[in-house]
Amino acid sequence: MKIVRITFALLLLPTLSMLCAQTPALGKEQAPPGATVPLVVDVHPSPYRSSIYYRTNIGNQRFDMRDATLLDMISVAYNRQDQAILGGPTWIDFDRFDVVAKISTLKAPSFSADPTNSLVAQNPYDQIRPVLKRVLEERFHLVSKVDDRLLPGYVMTVAKDGVKMAEAKDPAATNSCQSEQDKATPGQFVVTCTSFTAEQIVSSFGGIYPHPIVDHTGLKKSYDFTFKINFGQVRTQEEYIRIFTEAFSKQLGLAIAPGDVSQPVIVVEKIDHTPTPNLPDIAKLIPPLPDLEFEVASIKPTADGEQQGMVRPAGSQITFTGLSLQDLLVRAWELPTGAMLGNAVDLLPKQRYTITVKLPPDIDARAVYMDPDQINDMLKKLLMDRFGIKVHWDQQTLDGWVLLAAGPKLKTADPNARTFCKYGPPEGEKNMEGADSQFDNQSHCQNVTMGQFADMLQNLAKSEIKNHVQDKTGLTGSYDLTFYYTSARKLRAANAAATAAAKESGATSSDPVGGMGIQDAFRKELGLRLEKQPLSQPILVLDHFEKTPTEN
Repeated sequence: MKIVRITFALLLLPTLSMLCAQTPALGKEQAPPGATVPLVVDVHPSPYRSSIYYRTNIGNQRFDMRDATLLDMISVAYNRQDQAILGGPTWIDFDRFDVVAKISTLKAPSFSADPTNSLVAQNPYDQIRPVLKRVLEERFHLVSKVDDRLLPGYVMTVAKDGVKMAEAKDPAATNSCQSEQDKATPGQFVVTCTSFTAEQIVSSFGGIYPHPIVDHTGLKKSYDFTFKINFGQVRTQEEYIRIFTEAFSKQLGLAIAPGDVSQPVIVVEKIDHTPTPNLPDIAKLIPPLPDLEFEVASIKPTADGEQQGMVRPAGSQITFTGLSLQDLLVRAWELPTGAMLGNAVDLLPKQRYTITVKLPPDIDARAVYMDPDQINDMLKKLLMDRFGIKVHWDQQTLDGWVLLAAGPKLKTADPNARTFCKYGPPEGEKNMEGADSQFDNQSHCQNVTMGQFADMLQNLAKSEIKNHVQDKTGLTGSYDLTFYYTSARKLRAANAAATAAAKESGATSSDPVGGMGIQDAFRKELGLRLEKQPLSQPILVLDHFEKTPTEN
C-alpha cells in the first residue's frame, strides 16, 4: 500500500507502532461493516492538486482522506495492497476523491513515546475500514468478491546458519520495539524488540517490502532480538529492502526472498465513477475543523547552517526552519507552485526565516502536523498578521509549460490496463536513480492519454515544472511511458564542482558533466517537447505585504 511504502523513516521513532498501521495480514479479513449507524460522509471529487499519493488524517470523531483513488479506498477498506485488488475500470487508480467521515467512536492517535504503546495497541483503522467499506458499497455501489491468486511476494525461512534470536524472557508480554540512534556511528540505529513470534515479525516489518511476506519458518515460539541498521546514503526503496534483508539474515537468522505466494485478493466486479449525492445538511453534520490559532509565534532570520524548508513538531510547538516569504505564501495558500504569485515573485525578499509557534497546551503539535490543512490555515493567519499580507485571486498571462509532439517515441497501451502515473521505474525494470547515478528522478505512466499525462507532470517533475502543464501534442491515443532525468539542482552542483576542479588544476575549461535535464530527456526518451509559452493562469495577487515582520 502506498502509505506504507513511503514511510520507512517511521522505524526511527521511539516505537514502531505506526509502521504497521496498514500492513496487510494475509488471510485475515475484517469483520463485515455494520449498517446500524447512519453513514455520515462527505464525498466529492478532489480539486486539482497534481497529487500522486493520497493523505489521511485521523482526528476525534473524524477521518479525512484526500486525493484518494477508488483503488486507494479499497486498499485501505479491505487491508490489501494494490496488487491484490484485481478487475475494475481503467480509471480506478487515476481519478481522485476527498472523503470526510464522521465516526463517533474514533479518537486521534496517541503520540506517546511510552514503550508500552506497542505494536498491538488499538489500531484506529479497525474503526475506519468498516466505514470505508460502506462508502464504497453505498455511495459507489462497489460489487466485489474474495478469491485466492498466486501473486509476487516474499517468503521468510530460517537462514542456513540457523536462528540467531533468543527465546523471549516473557513470552506472555506485549510485543514491542524501540529504536535508538548509535551516537558513535552516524546513520546507524539499534532496534530492540521483545516477545515477537515469526508471524508478528512478518506483520510488523512487512511494510518495508513492496509485496506481502509469508512465514515459512515453522517457528512457533516468541523471541527477543536486537539488530543494527545503517541507513547511510540509502535513497531508494531497493536499498532499504536490501539493508533490512541483510540485517534479518545475518543478525536474526531469518532469510527473506522473493517468490510467488497465494494471496487473498479483492476482485472488483462493478463500481460507479460518480458517488451518490451527499446528505443535504452534510456541512452541518461534519463542520469544518476547529479554527486553531498559534498562541505565541517567534519569527527570526534563519541562522547560517540551519536546514532549509524543514517543519518539525514537538510537544505543543511547531518550528518552520529556512523558509522564505515566497515559500510561506505557497504553503499557506496551498499553491501548486510559486509561479502562481505572478509578478510579485521578483518583489518578495529573499530572506529565509525560522518561525517557532506554540499551540494551546492541550493540543499535540504532532497531531496537527498530520493535517496540513490546519497548519496552513494557521500559517495564513500568522502571515496576514505579522507581514500584513492582503491578497485576491485573478487571472494573468504568464510564461507556462506546454507539452508538444516532436516525433513521439511512445508505446501504445493496453486499453484494458489501469491508468496511473507513479514515481520510479515500472516493476521489474532498471532503476535509473541512485547515489552513484547521473540521474536523480524517474517516473512511469500506464495507459494514459497525453491530457492525463500533462495533468500529472507538475507533480512528477517536482521542482522542474512550475505550473499545471497544458497538452498541445495533438495525440489522441493512450500510452505507456517511462522517463528519467537529472534535476537542475544536481546539474548545477555538478557544473560548479567541474568548474572548481578545472580552476584548481589550471585548465582553461572544465570537463563536461554527465546527466540530462528534463527537456532533453523528454526529446530523447519520449519524442516530446516541454516548452514555455504565454498562458492565462490563475494567480494569487498580493495587494499588500511588508518585507519584514512585525516585532516578536
